Amino acid sequence: MKSLLTIILLVMAGIFQPADPYISSKDYDVGAFHRSKQSSKSPKRIYIQKFRALFEVFEEASASTSGTTNNRANRATTVSGTKTSMGVQLSGVDIPDFQKIVDDAYNDFVSQLEADGYEIISAEEAGKTDYYSGYTKLKGGASSTDQATGYVMVTPTGYDYWVKGVSNSGREKGTFVDTSSKLSQDLGDAYVAEATFVFPFVNLDASSTSFANYASSKVKADINLRLAAAVGTQDNEQMGLKSFGKGFTNSGTASRLASQVRFVAGHMASSPLFDSSTGLKRDVYFGGVFKEDKLVEVTSAEVATFSKTAYPQMVMVSGGELNLASHYVACDTKNYITAAKGSITELIGSGIYNFKTLVKD
Repeated sequence: MKSLLTIILLVMAGIFQPADPYISSKDYDVGAFHRSKQSSKSPKRIYIQKFRALFEVFEEASASTSGTTNNRANRATTVSGTKTSMGVQLSGVDIPDFQKIVDDAYNDFVSQLEADGYEIISAEEAGKTDYYSGYTKLKGGASSTDQATGYVMVTPTGYDYWVKGVSNSGREKGTFVDTSSKLSQDLGDAYVAEATFVFPFVNLDASSTSFANYASSKVKADINLRLAAAVGTQDNEQMGLKSFGKGFTNSGTASRLASQVRFVAGHMASSPLFDSSTGLKRDVYFGGVFKEDKLVEVTSAEVATFSKTAYPQMVMVSGGELNLASHYVACDTKNYITAAKGSITELIGSGIYNFKTLVKD
């Protein structure tokens, strides 16, 4: 089944994608599960449980070394500690740009499904199910920076969705668990859809080195806009993706959040009977968005030259103990928007195509 869909994707690439697509056919990760002819039992109705894009706008990292003292004969040699911090902020695009990208993508998603005869179930109808008992309905179109540090989450204008609640900090509860087949069952086996797109723009790497007479801390930044296959706690030991993963997943579900278009239907135990997912095998990078693609900040400490004396001598570092760097990285606005919109359009087109193919199987 999966190999068949992979072959279909190769053909489909020419239908849904431009001659030079942002996402090549070999980058797609297609999942297909269809049991007991569930599609014949499911009505042509779809509830869009999740539709969101997450744009990274800031990331920071730091590295440090501890001070050391080496006592030798008639002198004490001290190398001070070092600390290097870097914060990188995106500039050139802002909330209105993100909102238009998401609004256009949502309208495209809905239009394609309706054109194929699917009815979109409203949030009001879904809210009457047992599944959403006690949940809170939120209105889309309001961007949020409270869901994970450094990221802006954007939902479509005019799109309502349900969450378990909102914490005092503004973080939505229960928004980022897996799409539930139980909800499909409560909706008469209708399809439940998710569309998620995650766009990091920087990857920070912090390191430190210590020797007897030398210490150094360094932070490097690789800058490149990409559509992430998935993010989670294992991806980055610094503030950005580690905190991101903690903000969007929990121990009861997956340890990562994936960019994907997914449809499920039916319910058996805790699993769907129909599951069509289209994601990425690897991150997809976009060129021409940033002129500056690397940043490096280093703080070093080393023993200064000294003369022997009859009294204990303390030798401090050459250079400062703290180097705080803050960087604004400007993107080409047009290229950023074009890449984000183009890659979302391609992932949506592939996801819907694979969904409809599996329905017919």
